[in-house]
Amino acid sequence: MENILRDECFRKKFPIILVSHNYKWIQWYNEEEEKLSKLLKDIPVHIYHIGSSAIPNLKSKNIIDILIETIDDRNFGNIVKILSKEWELRWNEDDRAFLVKGYGEKGFLDKVFHLHIRKKDDITEVEFKNILLEYPEVAKKYETLKLKLEKEYKFDRERSKRIREISCEMLSYKYNISPEKVKINFAGEIGYQTPKVENRAAIIRDNEILLVKEKIDGKWALPGGYQDVNRSVRENIIKEASEEAGAVVNPNKIIAVFDYNRHHNVNFPYGMVKIFVLCEYIDHYFKDNTETLDAKFFSLDNLPELSSNRTTIDQIKMCFDCYNNIEDWETIFD
Repeated sequence: MENILRDECFRKKFPIILVSHNYKWIQWYNEEEEKLSKLLKDIPVHIYHIGSSAIPNLKSKNIIDILIETIDDRNFGNIVKILSKEWELRWNEDDRAFLVKGYGEKGFLDKVFHLHIRKKDDITEVEFKNILLEYPEVAKKYETLKLKLEKEYKFDRERSKRIREISCEMLSYKYNISPEKVKINFAGEIGYQTPKVENRAAIIRDNEILLVKEKIDGKWALPGGYQDVNRSVRENIIKEASEEAGAVVNPNKIIAVFDYNRHHNVNFPYGMVKIFVLCEYIDHYFKDNTETLDAKFFSLDNLPELSSNRTTIDQIKMCFDCYNNIEDWETIFD
């Protein structure tokens, strides 16, 4: 990849140009994520929107960066093989692969994508993106620095990399983050945006609650996941219940809004809000998917082993309490 970037013809054909944030970038990412999910329908993965195009109101190259994280590292090679049929593989080494789409013979096409394939937990770009989302003033300083150097070095990607190095030093100093960790994130300017909001659906029928068996650890949890940036809480709960449990539901009550780190033994690095929603059960038919193995109803006194990073026994008890006292229930929040 480095040889490609240093090639003068390549740099002239594909210059670094920063543009104002385009609201369509999120739509383009969502469309591409759906295509990737279909291509990898039999392989469990996490897909993230990363890079500056995932940061609202931040200027960026007109390129959508996407990161795919394996859940089972044994699938890494197969994922690269499957996606290489529709994407151009630029390199595959050191347990990382990089693919592109949208590079034409004469320059960039209308939609350009960079795809980064990583093994489980090698997603520091996601964490770094979350830092920029959490600290808008730092994101703006980063943007200012990029714009300054972009004017001077539009065709020089080595100089552009220096922008990120300087910004890394600023972030490392201000927020006491390891310089190595920050540099890894900035150097690639990549990562999905993992939203900092998580939704969980409490679907109760005949005093039993619907749980899903997670593929990642074989344990059980409330259906749910990260909030998509283009969906409301209601829309996201309906989507997650359908995708993970095959359930048709009507969300009708916010049970609680929790600070994740206050209710779980494993801390989310940069903070996460967790929203529990009581849902009216309509129907369900479990379908094979990339996230879960099964969906079943359980009574409170006969619960399976829980995936405690996702759902705890106290949280399930809380959901039952709300269900049994819905008229008088007041939303709990930290």
